[in-house]
Amino acid sequence: MLRALVEVITNCNDSYSRLEYTGQRVKGEIVIDILRKHKNSIIRVRDHAEGMTDVRMDKVVGTYGEATSGLKEDKHVRGMWGRGMKDSIFGLGHGYVHSFRGANFYSCSLLVKNGIPTFNLSEPVRATVPLRESHEMPEGNGTIIEIIVSRDDVKVPQFDNFRNYLQRHFELRPIMSNTKRKIILREIKSDGKIRQEHVLSYKSPRGEKVLSEKIKIEGYPVSAKLEVFRSAIQLSTRGEEGDYADGGLLVVSKATVISMTMLKFENDPYAGYFYGSIQCDHLHDLMKNDEPVLTATRDGINWTHPFAKALKLAVESKLEPIIEAERKHAVHDEQTKLDKQLRQKIDHALHELNTIALTELSDKRDGVQKQIELPPSGIGFFPERAYVQTGQVITINLYVDLVENAKAGATVSVISNSAEIMILTPQVVIQPHKNDPQIGQARIRIEGRQVGGEGVVTAYLGKHRAEALIQVHSKKETMVIAPARSSNALFTDIHFDDRTDPRQRVYFDRVNSSIVIATAAPSVKIYLDPQGRLDTTVQGQVLLAELITEAVCREIARSGVERGRFLAPDGAEADAINNHFIRLQNQYSHLIHKYIVTLG
Repeated sequence: MLRALVEVITNCNDSYSRLEYTGQRVKGEIVIDILRKHKNSIIRVRDHAEGMTDVRMDKVVGTYGEATSGLKEDKHVRGMWGRGMKDSIFGLGHGYVHSFRGANFYSCSLLVKNGIPTFNLSEPVRATVPLRESHEMPEGNGTIIEIIVSRDDVKVPQFDNFRNYLQRHFELRPIMSNTKRKIILREIKSDGKIRQEHVLSYKSPRGEKVLSEKIKIEGYPVSAKLEVFRSAIQLSTRGEEGDYADGGLLVVSKATVISMTMLKFENDPYAGYFYGSIQCDHLHDLMKNDEPVLTATRDGINWTHPFAKALKLAVESKLEPIIEAERKHAVHDEQTKLDKQLRQKIDHALHELNTIALTELSDKRDGVQKQIELPPSGIGFFPERAYVQTGQVITINLYVDLVENAKAGATVSVISNSAEIMILTPQVVIQPHKNDPQIGQARIRIEGRQVGGEGVVTAYLGKHRAEALIQVHSKKETMVIAPARSSNALFTDIHFDDRTDPRQRVYFDRVNSSIVIATAAPSVKIYLDPQGRLDTTVQGQVLLAELITEAVCREIARSGVERGRFLAPDGAEADAINNHFIRLQNQYSHLIHKYIVTLG
């Protein structure tokens, strides 16, 4: 199903690209309609590009083996063998191709009669207004591909899965990220009305560029451009998610993605942090000359081809030192974590730090344990910190005190401060909780759009508000809910990271509930020992205690103000956080030094 749609969507994109190649301005819109039924589900893909005459339709749809896409003419299109559309339709069942070109309407059918695939071209007719309206093509040229999924062995995915798969498929990423294209996915009801629709898009993971180099291919007078980025979050690999993996290198030729790979590092766990591209236009030239540089099934590069083999060796030689450095860093990091003395000190310190947090943030006024424990403000998200996998949707609950803050049926507005964290339910209605009638509940659906993205989701109910921190991850196994704020463990770890932005020496990672110390910061680096440790000298321990104090006191102050535990006049929350930060430093810094610093 998805393979067929990749073919059809890229055909639409190729048609727009050919128009752009001649200097024409295009609408760039591709609409994908899904009508799911128990049998004979319908898929329609519509563009407003070139359109086709009956002669062109006969050549493009009715025959095999001709390079009709424009590849031979050096146009930047994906089409390689001129047979994708027919295979896509018959692979799913049967279908029709309709096209408006000039003043006429052209149509053909691809049906299976007595077990034999057949192609039938209809006579052209005038493109009347009613005919255009029936195909949602009010003016101009364009093509509609209609596929009836009549094969019993083909399953039609749920709408949300369609959305996730299409926008993450590696071959579609240039289309999904192209600002000149607008890809709309619609779910159609049986009466023809739209149940829901989404604009599809794709963003590469957030990462740091670690390599950008033009590399020579031994034995050939050509070169390739290699760009590699490192994500701070481990990415899914092809072995885990196939064509939808976030990690790996896209092989690109003349703006067309033809493969995704990590070459010999495909199953290396330390290669899982890297993504990027291999740009090599010579592959386009080889395809144009009918060289067997692609696999017979047209789903990737034939790495046994002499040029492909030389390209592979050249790229691997550049990747090797990067991945080896990642391996050494991970080994060192693991050794630091396993140091028993440091681990015992950190574990003891975390216990004491959480005792301080519990003392400051617990509500001493309420001695009664409720079925659902709300923050003192009477409104809160559960969980307050969560991960969402890129392209997937999670649901978090909002709880409200119905006695003091709201009534059942009240409407809550929900927003995100990040384009990478999409709110799918921007308005929700409070319903009574089934186990506690004094508590109201609403469910918020959230989609992650970019690996490494992070944002605050805020719910507004009158003068009340609640916040949750959401981070977008890549791998399925990381989709666990972080500890809720109401637990005793506000701080779960102290982490040393030489890759964290050195401009901020220490910060609190709210998603992972950990204190992160940037060991590359100049004022921290000078106190590290030869093994990169900060705790082996008294000076280093003192600095470590100061950094922990700063992070702990600031987070308790922020959390106390936001949860309504600390007094903060409206509009003066920032000042209140700073005042409580100073108070907490004065009150607890000597204790934190006592936990961290070992004298004598």
